[in-house]
Amino acid sequence: MAALTSSQSGNWASSSTWGGSTPADGDTFTIAQGHKVTVNSDQRAGVGFGDILVRGNLHFDTNGKIRINGRINVEGNGSTDYSKTSGVSAQDFTEGSSSSGALLSATGNNIYLEFEGGASDNHGIWIENISYSSWKFIGDDSVTTTELSAIANPGDEYITVDSVTGFGLGDWVAIYNTNHARPEEQQDEGCWVHDVDAANNRIYTKKFVGPKAIVSSASGTSLIVDHANIFRVGYKIIFGTGSNRNVRTISAISNNTLTLNSSISGTISSGTEVYETGLDKKHAVDRKVRVNAHVLTSAAAVNDTTVTISDATDILVGDYINIDVNNDVDTNWNYNSEFIVTAKSGNTLTLNTAIGNIRKVGSLVQRLNRSINMVGVDTDVRAYCLVEYYVDSNRAGTREIGLKDCRWWQMGGNTNNNYYQGAVFVAGYNSDYRSFETNSREDYQSKYENCVVHSSNGLNNYTGMNTRHCQGFMWRNCISVNAGHRAFWQWSSHYDVQFMNNYGTRNAYANVDNGAMYNSPEYGYNYTTRSDDHAWLLHHMRNAANVHNNIILHSEQRPFYIYYQTGGTQFRRMHFDGFRNIPYVGMGGGHAHFVDSYIQNKWYKQVPGVYAGYTDTFGAVDANDYFGNSGWDSRADYTRNPGFGMYSEYLDWNFEEGSMAMIEASNLVYQKSASKIWGLVNLRTETAIALQSHIYVPANTAVTITGEFRGENNGNYTKPYLIAKKVSNRYLGKYELNDSSTFSTSGDTAVKNSNIYGFLDQSQFTSASQGAWEQKTMNVTAQKYPYRLIAGYRIDSDNQEEVGYLQELNIALSGNSKVTKSKNFESRSIRSGATKKRISGRI
Repeated sequence: MAALTSSQSGNWASSSTWGGSTPADGDTFTIAQGHKVTVNSDQRAGVGFGDILVRGNLHFDTNGKIRINGRINVEGNGSTDYSKTSGVSAQDFTEGSSSSGALLSATGNNIYLEFEGGASDNHGIWIENISYSSWKFIGDDSVTTTELSAIANPGDEYITVDSVTGFGLGDWVAIYNTNHARPEEQQDEGCWVHDVDAANNRIYTKKFVGPKAIVSSASGTSLIVDHANIFRVGYKIIFGTGSNRNVRTISAISNNTLTLNSSISGTISSGTEVYETGLDKKHAVDRKVRVNAHVLTSAAAVNDTTVTISDATDILVGDYINIDVNNDVDTNWNYNSEFIVTAKSGNTLTLNTAIGNIRKVGSLVQRLNRSINMVGVDTDVRAYCLVEYYVDSNRAGTREIGLKDCRWWQMGGNTNNNYYQGAVFVAGYNSDYRSFETNSREDYQSKYENCVVHSSNGLNNYTGMNTRHCQGFMWRNCISVNAGHRAFWQWSSHYDVQFMNNYGTRNAYANVDNGAMYNSPEYGYNYTTRSDDHAWLLHHMRNAANVHNNIILHSEQRPFYIYYQTGGTQFRRMHFDGFRNIPYVGMGGGHAHFVDSYIQNKWYKQVPGVYAGYTDTFGAVDANDYFGNSGWDSRADYTRNPGFGMYSEYLDWNFEEGSMAMIEASNLVYQKSASKIWGLVNLRTETAIALQSHIYVPANTAVTITGEFRGENNGNYTKPYLIAKKVSNRYLGKYELNDSSTFSTSGDTAVKNSNIYGFLDQSQFTSASQGAWEQKTMNVTAQKYPYRLIAGYRIDSDNQEEVGYLQELNIALSGNSKVTKSKNFESRSIRSGATKKRISGRI
């Protein structure tokens, strides 16, 4: 084994590159500053080369292959010059310059970096935390792509492209800007292919997340569907394909009849599906259009060894593919979805092993092979790729990290350090695009683009695709399958991150885990499925983050978990289905809004009167309980909750106009459009307050509260309570004034005269509420000091198999006091001599 140092630029295999020595198995290497050494042939003989120190440029070209039994270490020059101006001060790698920076690079396709090394070996790729240390692996496009040939505007139902070859009906496509762009521009979009017009090179699209209805009949300008309230006047809809394709705008809605702006053409039969169409964003000519996934066009049964997909143009024999487990029968997460294509005939693929789980029509099918591949030679390898944590934000622009069309397979799991465990881990400040000036110190967008991590070794927290404390980083069109505990982990705080059109499945803790999102992030058009514990975890959302159009399916436990968020956090056009526990809103944050989103759960019993949007059978996990189990924090208990803890709202729930639901810790409260009656399902045995009302009560003011409850006839459970409580400590005077079995009440003399003690007044409904409305009125005694009052209903047992109904509260204050509320409640009525108000928990 020899230690070789480059004497000039040249090919890896050439002895002249290394001063007359030919690289041999086990040799170690130093690439000197200013030298570019290129690997463009197969160099995988033996057990592999040893460590490689890159101080110049190690470059991989098409067909370049190498086996490493050591570490590629990229060590820049550490220059403090970050102006990046031309001439002598240029510090990026410059061939022939003995003082320029270091670069690990690759362009082209069929490039392989194979790694040896066990858990105790530091083998892989390491980018030093030194300025002018860069890593640019920019592979050729690995799946079908084309470009826009005409400007696409918001609301357009189709995009015009250079070629439609390789795009099939039902495919998931991404539209994006391949040039560097400021994160704030947020130019990426995802949608589904509804139809392809080959004669005009047009791809007709439907919304990534949006309403779907089924046609009953069609005639003239009238389209009768199974459910019209999920659409709005002004929506543009698409239905039918080929000569029967119609794109129309809704001009009126009455019952289930959609009146359209022009007559329907062609033949539209009963059962035709109707979707909303129209782009969300504007896209310039030459923007890239990419197939993110094809779909199954026929169902696949257990033990099938062939599948037929929408278009197989970009899938080759020998490729690894992922077939999403999209059925509702298998209700866990750890199912095999990776296969090797052993034969291909048209759009039919033969697989290396039989399918173990049912796949429905529409199941996503994705090619996992990429142009640049970093692979462990077997399942015992613990090699890793790490961009070391860099903390100098002023010189972030000196470190350019561009990873496009790269794959990590059988990588990760090193035990020497947590950060060494990742298949790939980009940490710290690296260049993002902040200016249109060529000489700006921030002129390069660091990114993961079209990258894949699958079948990681040593499956654990870090073995997927990771970043730490990044700014302006782009995650685009990436896939993470069976990558460990987390598919995509954004550890620690992140600023202006773009997370767009990514897919994750089969991960043991979460598909998406974000430690903090600040400034102007965008998380949109992502599709995740089959994760254990939590599908998405989002923390520290301190401003109005743009989170929208995400599909989250088949979650072993919770589909969504947010904590430490600012009040009023909003999520638009989200799609949740298939979960055991409802979306979790932590007690340590503000309330959250899910706007115009589909949040339904076919794994449990369907909530009565709520649009399902599916023909699937509900109840795969539990056919008796409604909706799913709640998450719980004991601080949300009615004795401790200061109001609206663990609170979220579903506005235009399941796309239905005017339909609303609220999760109040362990309670689901919902109503249909224009109704003042609320349905109630208690999702756990814990006791939170439902239909909360918050009132500021002036001193010396009595309060009268009236509520009504009606239970189902077959209900056999502890009846709910009408309650009112002063916001105070959790014991509400229980120990200060009474024995441990009794709460203090508003009438206690000591309570009335104290500015500290709390109280709880409550009145339980009786068996008279079974099948009929029962009214309860409760009088809260006037107090010497002003205070905040919480009123509502609490359930004392698990009513998940029952549905109750609530009327909005009537609250009256004595004397001339007016109701001062902490939410924007709608006023109902005012009486002479008193202020009376019907109040709901709606905001």
